[in-house]
Amino acid sequence: MPNASNRKAQNASHPIYIAYELWLQQVYAKGCSPKTLSTYRELVEPFVLHLCRHAPDLDSVTPLHVMEYLSQRRARGLSSHTVHSDYQKARVFWNWCLRMELTANNPFAKVPTPKREQVLKPALTPEQVEALLRACEGKEWHRLRDRALILLLLDTGVRIHEALNLRVCDVIQETLLVKGKGGKHRLVPLSAEVRLALQRYLKACPFKPKSEQPLWYGEYGALTLEGIEVVVRKIGKRAGLRLGAHQLRRTFATWSLRSGIDLHRLQMLMGHSDLRTTQQYLALLEEDLKQAHEQHSPLNLLRTVRRAQTR
Repeated sequence: MPNASNRKAQNASHPIYIAYELWLQQVYAKGCSPKTLSTYRELVEPFVLHLCRHAPDLDSVTPLHVMEYLSQRRARGLSSHTVHSDYQKARVFWNWCLRMELTANNPFAKVPTPKREQVLKPALTPEQVEALLRACEGKEWHRLRDRALILLLLDTGVRIHEALNLRVCDVIQETLLVKGKGGKHRLVPLSAEVRLALQRYLKACPFKPKSEQPLWYGEYGALTLEGIEVVVRKIGKRAGLRLGAHQLRRTFATWSLRSGIDLHRLQMLMGHSDLRTTQQYLALLEEDLKQAHEQHSPLNLLRTVRRAQTR
């Protein structure tokens, strides 16, 4: 069976594969991150190779080709979220082909978006957050770094790669200018407590980074994305939790909604391009709503009055 490199070589001159390579080049030229480019390759290339086996060119691709590919992915036991992501990324590539007028054929128009099973992952509890902060106690510079990192992620809800890309000069002001997905910038307020924790960390950091240098450091220098993710996991382990950076982002969103923030402002703070992404966090408040309904429903108040009258 040919490996991935052989399959690429076999299809290098195929019109669909050529379009795919041109698309990747434009994505890279627009300044997307290496991680995003890698994700596109991982999710779109299998789809493109599937098309190369079944269609001579872009104009010949049918909805059946797309549905067959998605069915094969499901048959492999992949989650509904993975298959949905496969579809979305493949459609991004095809929409580019349409915009570039490489084809007028749109097989995706007759292929419905695969449904995703909604898996609700809870936010951290106040007790868990306290445990995380206790796990960061200490006067050593790396413990000061850990506390500043946890507070920053909780206070702003920024993505872990957005936190990694911060420079020293970015955290001096009361508002962060965060570069998010697609190179879009947004403003995120920074609380006084977080700014103080950051200054304590920077004062103790042995690398003494200058204004334009990276903010986060490890034992051997500036942290990589993998390095900062390891730092978060280790903090969680010390606190007795299995922790990922996105749990802190989810906690920011959930706690903000509980405190009464409106969806549009939360969308702006989190850098969501689609409000539907922000609305997903509303489901995490279901238990809150149940408790509120039990406490404040008219029937419950009526029962309370009746009990008082019978005493």
